[in-house]
Amino acid sequence: MLDYALKPSEDFRKSAIKSVWAIALFVFTYAFLIIISITLTVVCCYLGIKLIEFYVNILTIMLGLGMIGFGFLILFFLIKFMFKSNKMDRSHLIEIIKETEPQLFKMIDEIVAAVHTDFPKKVYLSSEVNASVFYDSNFWSMFFPIRKNLQIGVGLINTTTVDELRAVLAHEFGHFSQKSLKIGSYVYNVNRIIHDILYDNEGYNQVARNIADSTSYFGIFVLISDKIVGLMQHILVQVYGVLNANYSKLSHEMEFHADAVAAHVVGSKPLITSLLRMQLANQALDLVLNYYDRKIDANIKTENVFPQQILAMNFLAKQNKLPIINEFPEVDLRYYNRFNKSKLSFSQEYSSHPETEERILRLEQINAPVKNSQIGFAINLISNKNEIAAQLTHKMFANVNYLEEPVDQNETDFEFDFVNQTSQNSFPDIFNEYFDYRNPFIKYTEGDLEKPVVHRDLNFDDLFGDKNLTFIYELNALESDWNTIDRLDSGLIDVKTFNYNGQKYSKGDCRAMLEYLNSEIQNKKTELENLDSNIFEYFRFQAYEQKLDADFKRLALSYQNIAEKFKLQQIVYADLANATTFMHTTTPFNIIKNKMVVVKKEEKKLKESLVSILLDEDYENSLSDEVRLRLEEYLKYDYKYFGADLYFDEELKVLFAAMADYADVITDTHFKAKKQLLEFEADLCISVLN
Repeated sequence: MLDYALKPSEDFRKSAIKSVWAIALFVFTYAFLIIISITLTVVCCYLGIKLIEFYVNILTIMLGLGMIGFGFLILFFLIKFMFKSNKMDRSHLIEIIKETEPQLFKMIDEIVAAVHTDFPKKVYLSSEVNASVFYDSNFWSMFFPIRKNLQIGVGLINTTTVDELRAVLAHEFGHFSQKSLKIGSYVYNVNRIIHDILYDNEGYNQVARNIADSTSYFGIFVLISDKIVGLMQHILVQVYGVLNANYSKLSHEMEFHADAVAAHVVGSKPLITSLLRMQLANQALDLVLNYYDRKIDANIKTENVFPQQILAMNFLAKQNKLPIINEFPEVDLRYYNRFNKSKLSFSQEYSSHPETEERILRLEQINAPVKNSQIGFAINLISNKNEIAAQLTHKMFANVNYLEEPVDQNETDFEFDFVNQTSQNSFPDIFNEYFDYRNPFIKYTEGDLEKPVVHRDLNFDDLFGDKNLTFIYELNALESDWNTIDRLDSGLIDVKTFNYNGQKYSKGDCRAMLEYLNSEIQNKKTELENLDSNIFEYFRFQAYEQKLDADFKRLALSYQNIAEKFKLQQIVYADLANATTFMHTTTPFNIIKNKMVVVKKEEKKLKESLVSILLDEDYENSLSDEVRLRLEEYLKYDYKYFGADLYFDEELKVLFAAMADYADVITDTHFKAKKQLLEFEADLCISVLN
């Protein structure tokens, strides 16, 4: 079975053959351009020398040298990639060796022997929830063998079992298990070469600018060379498209092949469970890091982030009702794909990796049993796990600027504060996350709340069941698909065909598809608005039954008032944010002056909104003394932000700080009003359900 797994599939062979032809196309095209460039260089050198010999003066010397430089400049453009070395930044990595980490290296030895490949040149640990094989490369590495390095993320090791880590590493080594698979690495290098020629031109552009700036005699030749280089780039863009499309297809087959290798070396199930949990593990690590981002002002960090990753991961699992098996969450495809309700997809030529769902389906078809099962947590394979974790955590926090010497928070304090903050920043669990994505219904008047309550046959479990929650995911997917197809239609996405709900469409079908999606979006919005209305009436009935209708009316009207203001405030903020986007890019002075007129116009709306907020008692609980003083100080002045062809940086800092404060205050006020209403409604439901 292993020999069969290591043997490339028919699809792999076809993709590899197509990639070889694509490489041949590149070699032919490149050789053709090189021949033309060398010929042009020789001709330019000959003519330049003859011009100088014909009549020696400053004019002929400069024109002759310019002509000679013109030829060499074009040749330099085509061969510059040969001298470039691509070295991976290792500052975030920790190298480990066999003597200090014998258990982990023993595992790697066993996998290398089972897969019949070479041992990595070096092994590194990172903080990531990932594993990968990498190497420093240049043009000449295509012709001379180069040993690869293995990088393993402690964020991955920390959230996998020993068998799962074995499977992930077997997958990585599976990419290089057969000589026939070397074509993938070769295609990658050629792909990168064309990319460097087309897009990595900073060095070339700097040389061209320096030559053009040195004297006006050379400027004309640089201008001509730019035109010729542009033509060469246009030709190579076409070749790049062909090569990239074939490489993407080959990349898919390489992933499937590596999965097959891992399944037959370790087993299908360990790789499946690790693939499914990886998303949750990454989300947990991000949650912890975001938590410490909010602690920067308090000068609080952690000595070891990884135990907190486990805590956050299991907290998320509990929230999402995922089973915990052997102390790790068991993630299924339903949970993994719960947000992904999109029916839009592109051909393999537009993606580098197959979908996780497709990988899992193939692994289930292989259905290889677990071999040489090893019980335990992968993190325990690291002999110096606490020291390594502390070093990696230090690297993660090294670039954070604290006002004072930061204090390390212990696990107990983190758990208490993290859970408490999460509770404070979330809505009651009873609603099954419905209100995480929807706001309460507000399309009513005070008079509507005085109307008699009509009993409706509404059931709490039906209102907040998974089926209704899916409606929200479907609406989000429809809107996302609409935006993607709109970008495709406008040319921002360069593809010729796409698939929707299993059917293939061309770019010419975009307008009709947008109309169809608009109709579907409106239907889904109507469905959800009817659902929101039913939920509102359900709560109104429960409040009436429990003689709490006066409290319900007060909270509902209070939230409605804040929600309606919040909608307008979001527009004010968004308009000003959009008006100031040009400040973050290089913009000509005359355009800056025109755009500043729009900025001042939108800023006026912000200031008017801020004045009303500072006088509105609804916002008092979200306005600290420090923020209030900062906003009042901002309102005193009419800043210009730009003048005499210069930005006034200190004034811009004040503007952006005011915008950030504004966003924080309106968001916090809306959240608190929403939570207050939902907690009241949750209490109504708990009484009924109990």
